[in-house]
Amino acid sequence: MNHHGEKHYNLKFMVTTVSSTRTMENDRSGKSMMNMLLNDYKSVDYGIVHDDEIEILSLLFKNINDHDVFIFIGGTGVSRRDITSASIRKIADREVKGFGELFRIKSGGIFPYISDASLFIYRKRIIFTLPGSENAQPLAYEIIKNIIDHLYYEINKE
Repeated sequence: MNHHGEKHYNLKFMVTTVSSTRTMENDRSGKSMMNMLLNDYKSVDYGIVHDDEIEILSLLFKNINDHDVFIFIGGTGVSRRDITSASIRKIADREVKGFGELFRIKSGGIFPYISDASLFIYRKRIIFTLPGSENAQPLAYEIIKNIIDHLYYEINKE
């Protein structure tokens, strides 16, 4: 979806699953998001980090100059180990509340309301934090695909 005549940008994505139990072999959520992105974008990297603030932020800092969009999958619930959104929130320049609200509304039911799915801006980079459920990925992708070009345009215009 374009707004104000923006174009479709050839963005570079980094998809990262945040989990202490998932591996490259059994991570269906991260691979699902990566494959959906590859249908529309050429540059998508993928990795896994543990539920650890230092690992999450280290990955972000290490890759900040090489990617436009970061998608962290997992760690958005309410358990002790669910720290993804809280970790990103500590360093973000801005949080855009509407993304999480829209995600929860479109998800339906009551359980999405205990998820901290979020959108952040940090150093002109777009960062999404999403639930780890494989079922959540198609909806998240639909929303991301519809807003990403406008988001990128807005945070990079002079």
